Amino acid sequence: MVAAFERYRDMVPDFSALLKAVETPPPTHIRANTLRVEQEKFRQGMAERGYRLAPVAEIPEAFRWDGPKTPGGTLEYFRGWYQVQGLTSMLPALILDPQAGERLLDLCAAPGGKATYLAQLTRNQALIVANDVSHRRIGILRSHNDRLGITSIVVTRYRGQSFPMRMLFDRILLDPPCSAEGTYRVGARPPLTEDPEVSRRLQRLQQMLVSHAIKLLRPGGTLVYSTCTYAPEENEAVLQPAVEEGRAELVSVDTPFPHAPGLESWNGHRFHPSLKLAARFYPHLVDSWGFFIARLRKPE
Repeated sequence: MVAAFERYRDMVPDFSALLKAVETPPPTHIRANTLRVEQEKFRQGMAERGYRLAPVAEIPEAFRWDGPKTPGGTLEYFRGWYQVQGLTSMLPALILDPQAGERLLDLCAAPGGKATYLAQLTRNQALIVANDVSHRRIGILRSHNDRLGITSIVVTRYRGQSFPMRMLFDRILLDPPCSAEGTYRVGARPPLTEDPEVSRRLQRLQQMLVSHAIKLLRPGGTLVYSTCTYAPEENEAVLQPAVEEGRAELVSVDTPFPHAPGLESWNGHRFHPSLKLAARFYPHLVDSWGFFIARLRKPE
């Protein structure tokens, strides 16, 4: 494991703390589903049933699950009271800042944690297109929609880089396939980037998805790009062409969670200075999965 992350030694603040964090079990977080149950009723009901939840101050509907039971196997889960979701995985939807009445697209949506959060944040009052190429994962997305009481999501199945140009969207969330280094905690498997070619192959797909997402965005619209990997090849390097060519511009990420800025250079490659406005979340700064999140605006 250390060998895969060693190349980040000069990039990550307090690198030794990162190595320690990835060797500890990640906490489990859940998101109260206010489409099914009011916030205070949820807290009271879960306490009465003996579930130990610790509220997350920065996100009102987020709780750390401290009970012995599996959160995905309770009656309350099947009633749609909550969704199991990593804490940092909630941030892309919040940073996108969706509004009721808008047209939203989640281009790589399944299994649906972020798309269903968009529906919750807009109180089922936006048009949300949740797209994914995987038939199996789309089935999981549909089951979450039904369980959580979501009526504002339209599910489609296209390759993201060839999604039909039938309408423009106000906001787009793009969380593409990635090497998922940020989900490595306590050795479920070795990080894929032990082979550097993995990130280079993924980068080509990610850049195609970014380019097409920008075309699908209305002028002045917002794109949030996120991955659960540390690899600059899949983050800053993916966004560099679009920013350098003026097809999109970085906007600062507004979040109360501690994070490091995006990189301005890596391995001798210099990135556009505005990429420092992106946010890098590390598990020793936020006790969850590692994440990269950038907010972009399409010029008018």
